[in-house]
Amino acid sequence: MSTVLVVDDDSEVRLVLREYIEMAGHRVLEATDASSARRALAQEPVNLVFLDVLMPGESGAALCHSIKDDPECQGIKVVLLTGYDGESAWREGLRSGADIFAVKPITRERIHVLLQELLAPVEGQP
Repeated sequence: MSTVLVVDDDSEVRLVLREYIEMAGHRVLEATDASSARRALAQEPVNLVFLDVLMPGESGAALCHSIKDDPECQGIKVVLLTGYDGESAWREGLRSGADIFAVKPITRERIHVLLQELLAPVEGQP
């Protein structure tokens, strides 16, 4: 079973993501901002992070950069979520190092596909 960290300041978004991810058979941790996400990442192994771009304090893009630059977090996949579908949002998402950049609202089917693709075992590994 994989562990997925959902980081979003909107409790409704966290609830929906939690339900979809748990229905797919994964364990979910939640954080409301970058600080609580950092604590969660330091406390236990996480396989995938769904990360909101716009949050109070440190942005999701900045946190994504930190995750991708941290040798201890190398294997963690990041889905950067935004409510904005403009060019600057896409540019910020791509520059952050995220594995996937997705626009909210995100459907259950897309979450299911993302979970399958990003949590699939790498060939040759158990």
